[in-house]
Amino acid sequence: MIKQQKIQIEFEVDESKYDEFNPLILSDKSDAAKKEKNIRAKNEEIKKQLLSKKKKKKLEKILERKNRKLNRTNLINDLQQYQIDENEYNSMPSTSIVQTVGKRKINDLLRLYSSINKNDDKDELNERNDDSSRKRFKIRKIKFKNNEKNFNRKDPHIIGFDDNFNTDDDDDDDEQESSSDDEENCDEKIETKNINSGFDQKFEEKNETESKSNEVIESSEGEHQNTKTSKQNQSKIEDDKEVKDKKKSIFVNVDRPEEIQQARQRLPILAEEHNIMDAIMHNQVVIICGETGSGKTTQVPQFLYEAGYATNGKLIGITEPRRVAAISMSKRVACELNMTEKEVSYQIRFEGNVSDKTRIKFMTDGILMKEIERDLYLNKYSALIIDEAHERSLYSDILIGFLSRIVQVRHRNGDPLKLIIMSATLRVEDFTENKHLFKIPPPVIKIDSRQYPVTIHFSKYTNPNYMQEAFKKVCKIHSVSPPGGILIFVTGRTEVLSLVRMLKAKFPITHQIDQKYSNPNNKTKAAKETVPNNDQIIEKSIDDENSKNILNSKSRINLDVYSIDPVETSEKIIDGLDLCDNDSNDDDDGNASNDDDDDEDNEYTEDLGFLTTTEPLYCLPLYSMLPSKKQALVFQPPPVGCRLCVIATNIAETSLTIPNIRYVIDTGKVKNIVYDRMTSVSTFLIDWTSKASADQRSGRAGRTSAGHCYRLYSSAIFNDQFKQYSEPEILKKPIDDLLLQMKAIGFENVTNFPFPTKPNLEALIVAEKLLNQLDALETKTLTGKKNKHIERSKITWFGRLMSYFPVSPRYSRILLLSTQANLVPLVVTLISLLTVQEFFPTDVSKAIKQRRESWFFSHPFCQILGDLWTLLSAFGSAHYHGFSEKFCVSHGLRYNAIREADKLRLQLLNQLRSIMKNQTLSSELSVPNEIQVKMLSKLYLSGFSDHIAKRIPFITVTVHDDNDEVRKVQKSIRNCYQSIEVEHNVFISPHSVMFNQTYDYVVYQEIFESSDAGKMYMRNIVPIQMEWLAIYGAKHCTFSNPLEDPPPRYDPDDDCIKCHRRSTFGPHGWELPAIEVDYPDGLDKYCHFAHFLFDGLVFPSLKANLSYMSSPPILFVKSWAMVQPKVDIVIKCLINNRIDCKHALLNKWKINPKFLLKEYLEWINDGHKVDVRKCWPPC
Repeated sequence: MIKQQKIQIEFEVDESKYDEFNPLILSDKSDAAKKEKNIRAKNEEIKKQLLSKKKKKKLEKILERKNRKLNRTNLINDLQQYQIDENEYNSMPSTSIVQTVGKRKINDLLRLYSSINKNDDKDELNERNDDSSRKRFKIRKIKFKNNEKNFNRKDPHIIGFDDNFNTDDDDDDDEQESSSDDEENCDEKIETKNINSGFDQKFEEKNETESKSNEVIESSEGEHQNTKTSKQNQSKIEDDKEVKDKKKSIFVNVDRPEEIQQARQRLPILAEEHNIMDAIMHNQVVIICGETGSGKTTQVPQFLYEAGYATNGKLIGITEPRRVAAISMSKRVACELNMTEKEVSYQIRFEGNVSDKTRIKFMTDGILMKEIERDLYLNKYSALIIDEAHERSLYSDILIGFLSRIVQVRHRNGDPLKLIIMSATLRVEDFTENKHLFKIPPPVIKIDSRQYPVTIHFSKYTNPNYMQEAFKKVCKIHSVSPPGGILIFVTGRTEVLSLVRMLKAKFPITHQIDQKYSNPNNKTKAAKETVPNNDQIIEKSIDDENSKNILNSKSRINLDVYSIDPVETSEKIIDGLDLCDNDSNDDDDGNASNDDDDDEDNEYTEDLGFLTTTEPLYCLPLYSMLPSKKQALVFQPPPVGCRLCVIATNIAETSLTIPNIRYVIDTGKVKNIVYDRMTSVSTFLIDWTSKASADQRSGRAGRTSAGHCYRLYSSAIFNDQFKQYSEPEILKKPIDDLLLQMKAIGFENVTNFPFPTKPNLEALIVAEKLLNQLDALETKTLTGKKNKHIERSKITWFGRLMSYFPVSPRYSRILLLSTQANLVPLVVTLISLLTVQEFFPTDVSKAIKQRRESWFFSHPFCQILGDLWTLLSAFGSAHYHGFSEKFCVSHGLRYNAIREADKLRLQLLNQLRSIMKNQTLSSELSVPNEIQVKMLSKLYLSGFSDHIAKRIPFITVTVHDDNDEVRKVQKSIRNCYQSIEVEHNVFISPHSVMFNQTYDYVVYQEIFESSDAGKMYMRNIVPIQMEWLAIYGAKHCTFSNPLEDPPPRYDPDDDCIKCHRRSTFGPHGWELPAIEVDYPDGLDKYCHFAHFLFDGLVFPSLKANLSYMSSPPILFVKSWAMVQPKVDIVIKCLINNRIDCKHALLNKWKINPKFLLKEYLEWINDGHKVDVRKCWPPC
């Protein structure tokens, strides 16, 4: 009901002209009133509408500016209460010149400031009364302030030189300032998120650390490509970093002996100490480039120690690529600092002397890599030195990538970490020009080496028999050249020992000298022979006639009867060496650098009187597998009257500086492991080294005096066939273990990691495929931008456990599976033996070989476990004899390999104990029975399921008959196998215990190609049964559909459905017999489970209901079963809840006891449904 509104109208009416009733006819609503009412309603609706965020922010800013204007007057009045007097204010110096510039510029700035102030004061007195000059006075003041700001900007260390705060009363300026601040904060947030979002917090659990640390490296790629910060913001960030790096200078006093202090002063790096420490103080990363011998390895840690980087409980860490360098350098630095080995320590694999008092720590790069897994930020280190970075070892490259991001996080957290990369060559472009590694190129400091002139002699003719040439050259140098040590570079251990035996046979040390030197109580020092300096040596030109007479006065040696084989050499040692051969092969020396037309008869022959060929030659080997005590002999002085001769591999190129070396013989050869990424075949190839390595070798001759380098190859070979640099190790080795470690730390997309040199994409694909086969990774499909599906491999819980062990992922899998079979002591021992190299040395006598075969190669278990049994039995025998070195040598075992395997065995056991704390793991070894030996074969197969080979009894060859017709025939061949890895045939090595046995299928550790025979051999072979392949190598099998005969069955012990399937194995399609396996996932699996469930095989109590069912349960497995509604609802119910086993069904009933009851009652007759409800669920 509408209420009528009564309106009273009051107006005067001229009754004489109008009718008195006309006003009553006027309407109470006019058009204007209606419009006004509509406008009022619209305005109310507009007021009721919500403001947008943008408008709301705009209104808030307007209100904020209005409030600031209102409060500004009160604020100024309050501040005036605390304002100082004007005279006192004018007497104060400006903050722009107080403690903001260096000492060198502070005096100049004060004088400039005072002179300007005086001039300004005079002008102010003269001009202040003149209204027209006020403007000029104000402009001059502004100019001075701007000049002062520009002057301050020249020094990057001025505090807050770029912070300009506007205090004008203009509202627009305030708004602009606030918006710029917001932009800066936004930029900082973006940069922080993109660079180091995973490093911003410390995580209590390892999983959190791993997941978040992934963002550090991955997001850096996106940040490098997408985030662009303005130059002004970058300069602010850099200056803030430099300011944070500034700290109070600390000097730690070191009391060095006088002789050591004098020796240090002669090192070239001492002159650059100030520049080095200044660069380290003002930069997060510094690259030091200096030749070997400049003193960078021993002196830079001392610089850091004296600067206080080892105070406050922090450590100085130095990584070395080789163990011998870590040990020797720690002892040398401890000696120079006059400190104990507890304070300057080393840590290598299975060995170390690190203590709580350690301040300087030398270690191998693998040790630091493991520390990153435990402590992502490396908080206990204040400075880290990556030494020998030019060698580009695998872990050194990875460490540089990690540390390039860690130093940024430590700097922002207020606990800076300094990174020093040291290289012996000038190849630093991989670090300085890699924008993905370092956004700002680190400074490079070049150190001039203390290098005496080295005369390089090329050969006119390159003899392929470089071992014989090296032997000749040593004999000549020892016979005719002045005193000085000789260093010979060969390729491997076999060549080292071969040349040592040849030289010892020719120049033996007498029994008296040898006994005198080997007596530990008699400390015999070498005679101090004055080696002539370069200026003192007068080179005389002696004609060929006189040279021959002098040489003929020595004993003559016939080199033609010497063989490269050391055994043959030792059997027929002759007495003469023909040094007068004028053939071009011997005329290979020279007096000028890089001079092919050399005449060896004209060099250093004036002092031949005190040297004879009967003088002994003190020959020492040096290679990586040599014990540390024997490696240390090269640093000790030789016996009196003996010349030092070191025969070494490339370990002596850069890692060590051997004293008193004057002659270097460079064969130019190096042994490299060539690894095929696609086939996993490794080959030892002897090839030419790089030009950089050749220069490193020649530099060894000029450490103590002028020296000579004899290159046993021509200059044409050097220029044409030598590469400039050798390839990084990351391009030459498999990276499956590296990929697993990085996935465990948390890097999902490894391609975004800041590698100095990125690995090949093929190597990453092969490594990821292998880890998927080992169940260490699983592929998941993620939805990316624009709804694109991206496949990413994530580490599994099993792979995370595998990453805890310092062995290959294959061995880690075998080790974890062994805990289920109670074979931990045997498997740990076996893995340790497979990890070490050259367990059975080949260069032993026949008697030792026969003894070794009778002890370890004749047991019946060799037919079951193959080559692995020989390793186990040999180690068990050595363990029984207390790891006696005498027993190992007499039975043809390498003692160092035995000791290293034992240390690794104990380390793996400790790792297992830390993971499996609920189990008691024993380290006692016992002889296994036949069942355990077969189980070891199965475990070995589970880790090497892609290394399977099948015997080929015959091969097809093409022959020509008498009529010159070509035909193909089958030829029987011995020990020939077909592998699933390679296309070519592989063979059993003659050194294998399986050489005379025939087995259809074998599993092997690896394939290696022999450089002599050109064949590919299998190493560490174990025979297997064909039925095992479908079980332990299922990922390489192609299975058929489940067979109907025999039909599938439910296995209550394993709680799964079993079926029989045929399969083929590998790319060659080897047919395997039908075996019983788990039923594959799919619709049929749920149908069979429903059949066994309703049939009472899963829960026996349901068998009583079979007689009450309207249809038999076999209906579930019929091809037309889904047409039936009661079958369809049961199958859909199981599929939706993913129930295909008893365990899953029991878990569902715990949540919902009425689950599947309704569907089950559809199969029960009406008279018995009540009884079924009472007994549900049937568990």
